[in-house]
Amino acid sequence: MKISKTRYSFILVLPVLLAVMQANGTELWKIEIPSGQTDARPPEECVVHDIGNIGMAITNIGMWGDPDGDSLSIEWPSESLNNYLSVGDLWSCCYGEITLTGVADKYASCADFNDWELRPSDGYPLIYENPGSNAPEQSEYGIDDWDTSNNDQPYGLGIFIQNYTWDTQGFDNFVATELTVTHHSDSGNPGVPLEGLVLAIQGDCDIATADSTDYHLDDLVYYDGHAIWCNDPDATFEYQFDGGEDASTQDDYEYQQNPDNPLPPGDPDNIFYHYNYLGADGIPDNDVDQNGVSDHFTIMARVTGSDTLYRQDPESGVILFSEGMPFYHFEHTVGDTTYLVVPRNLSYMWDSDNPGSTEDDSGEPLLPVMCNGFVGWRLLDVWVDKAGGGIDRPSDVYGYPVPISHQWWNWMSEPDIDEEKYDFMWGKNPDLNGLYSGPVYMSGWVGNPNAPEATMPQNQGPFPFVLDSPKHINYPVFDYRFLQSVGPLELADGDTLHIMGGWVAGRGLDGLRMNADLLLDAYHRDSIWGQGLGVESTEPVLGNSILISPNPMTSQGVVSFQLTESGRAIITVYDISGRSVATVLDSEMSAGNHSVNLNTSAMGSGVYFARVLSGGSSTVGRFVVLNR
Repeated sequence: MKISKTRYSFILVLPVLLAVMQANGTELWKIEIPSGQTDARPPEECVVHDIGNIGMAITNIGMWGDPDGDSLSIEWPSESLNNYLSVGDLWSCCYGEITLTGVADKYASCADFNDWELRPSDGYPLIYENPGSNAPEQSEYGIDDWDTSNNDQPYGLGIFIQNYTWDTQGFDNFVATELTVTHHSDSGNPGVPLEGLVLAIQGDCDIATADSTDYHLDDLVYYDGHAIWCNDPDATFEYQFDGGEDASTQDDYEYQQNPDNPLPPGDPDNIFYHYNYLGADGIPDNDVDQNGVSDHFTIMARVTGSDTLYRQDPESGVILFSEGMPFYHFEHTVGDTTYLVVPRNLSYMWDSDNPGSTEDDSGEPLLPVMCNGFVGWRLLDVWVDKAGGGIDRPSDVYGYPVPISHQWWNWMSEPDIDEEKYDFMWGKNPDLNGLYSGPVYMSGWVGNPNAPEATMPQNQGPFPFVLDSPKHINYPVFDYRFLQSVGPLELADGDTLHIMGGWVAGRGLDGLRMNADLLLDAYHRDSIWGQGLGVESTEPVLGNSILISPNPMTSQGVVSFQLTESGRAIITVYDISGRSVATVLDSEMSAGNHSVNLNTSAMGSGVYFARVLSGGSSTVGRFVVLNR
């Protein structure tokens, strides 16, 4: 068994090597994994993240939280003894002749309660660091699906998971998560790619344990980010229905506090809910502050003339996105103001009104510890680093990554067999009315012909969901779960899928949205956490590496790289769609440190990737060009 451990700031992808990347100053592990390896696996272990205002147990089988109730499971706020999560799980599904049986069928490899098909990987034990290299508190471990004692139909997924938490005010209400997923076909069907692969996060949120009366039976679930009114990428975020009406003027919603809350309206613990989601047009949406931007979007900045005003968190004072924001965002103009926005990609749940109570007990305002927290999972970014070269961004809408499905169900409809879980992950599990919750925008997707067909609503837009909540179809408050899916994509042998996201908690809907936006800010902030934006490591680089500066850049930059051995080195630049746009270097190079100039004057503004190929290894760095 060969194991090496290095620190540097890039992605490394090799066939039959599980490669794990993080921003500058993080750890990268690579390990040769024999086909069908099932022995010498690390033990199942649990660590607890509790440095911030949110506490969560993490177990190295693809599980967040503790369903047995023995440890922290989105305890929020810190030391309140009030937990909002039963268990969060990692699911995946794929179709085709991808297993050793060679039979085409629907398959699922899931960390599912009492059916843990993902097991700790040899060489990847659960490690907890405080302080960590990328956050004050972090944990990491590796899992895979090819332990046949737990999964009789593996298809060769190696998954490395890293979790980060902070104690800094403003950044202390979420657990950020990186998922690095590599296909090892030798542990499935050798040489056969995974087509139509979908990864998903399930949240079984029982809200909340401070409520002694059926706390798990009075919950509701919803999604921020569908924004059906956003189908013009060049001008506005407006969507017009068949009759010509603007969607932003047609929605009838109610956004209110608990009418039975004994607290005065101005008390921050008297939180806001939105109860009546469905407009007369049948499409849910809201714009509570009437600024012309859906509340389902993160507003990063307002631009009026030459003035740019960034948002500020009123509690922590943090100015969001001034130190970095996703380049692939939208501009939405209302009057003389242009808003820079992205969909929030947030599945969430909260304590609703128990139908057995005579008063509205949403948020449990009469309890000593109120249950007015909202909790959820936000997707931040997703892309594939292809082993053969290039970058794929498989679930983009106008260049921004979004999920393909937000699915929800109650505990009486739990999926059991692989075929059912497959349909759930694709959003193809019908409710009792025969309706689906996604995917919507996938009608033009070309993939495995046996993958589910897309579901198109009457007024389709580019974002994937219309049935975001049980309230849309008059389902009662109950014990629900959500499942947010990413994909579909093709993962060839050695390809690596990267998913960035996080678990978030906040006081009321407004608090949850603010903390979810702070999570996005943290991902793109220079000195906190982010792909290509982390703090620089002071430790020596032990492998091939790359550093691109300045970042962002305008017309000129420098690619600095280090080679561990002499040989031919090729540096290629790709745009965000994976198209090669320039070859910066193709030459024999000696081992050691090198740098080459990068001319970006002819490149349009956007996100790009520079890839160094040398000695059989591939190294990728991300940079942004701002040519306006």
